[in-house]
Amino acid sequence: MEIVYVKDGRYDEYENLLMERDRYRKEAQAIFRQYIHEFGEQITAVFKQKISCIEKKKMLSYCMMYFNRGESVDMTEVQKLIKHDMAEYQSQLNDMIANNEACKDMKTIPESEVLKIRQIYRRIAKKLHPDLNPLTEQHEELMDLWLRNLTAYQCNDLKEIEEVEFLVDQALAALGEGKTTVTIPDIDDKIENLYKEIEKIKSTDPYLYRDILSDDSLIKEKKQALENELNEYIEYAEQLDQQLKQFIVEGGTFTWTS
Repeated sequence: MEIVYVKDGRYDEYENLLMERDRYRKEAQAIFRQYIHEFGEQITAVFKQKISCIEKKKMLSYCMMYFNRGESVDMTEVQKLIKHDMAEYQSQLNDMIANNEACKDMKTIPESEVLKIRQIYRRIAKKLHPDLNPLTEQHEELMDLWLRNLTAYQCNDLKEIEEVEFLVDQALAALGEGKTTVTIPDIDDKIENLYKEIEKIKSTDPYLYRDILSDDSLIKEKKQALENELNEYIEYAEQLDQQLKQFIVEGGTFTWTS
């Protein structure tokens, strides 16, 4: 199948902006992975200590609730409530730990390989990009290939993206002979939105993390700030422990192991 685009005066601009937007997205993701590689373990340690403090505060709040009622603390019920309250925090912590592991072994590939991946991505995008070809969203196989293409592009997987390109050509050929004419409706509005989206990517995190990552002094400053934050939470946790020791539950004091 041959895809023929009805081009107006701004089609090339629109197509180039789509590719540029996708490139900035990829760069932002790469910067985020580098940021997590550099600071992830410290950030996770801070967050872990933070949720430990939150947990202690909740325990203190529930104990005060029982105390104000003149009742003994029902630890089974309190632990059940706290587990429910902390579930979302624990999920976030698990995600952070998983991200750390994923970003630990960052591989550098040759620039020539990166360029080849970009070229193949662009060729596939011209055929399958959902914003250029409405057939992609109409055919599950084409959408699956487009998503595989995106993943391979973002992960700099040359072998995978080469395979995807071959499968794309096969899939389009299997759809039949002839030409499919495609027009881009509301192209002026879409171009304006793309300019805005690109600017937003470039002016917000994680893209702006590159400023820190490119300066050794800023990296050192960030690490020191994270260490200071961790120590503040540790100190706060100790204060909460002292408050919790006021409450005696079934003959024993609270013991924290988190």
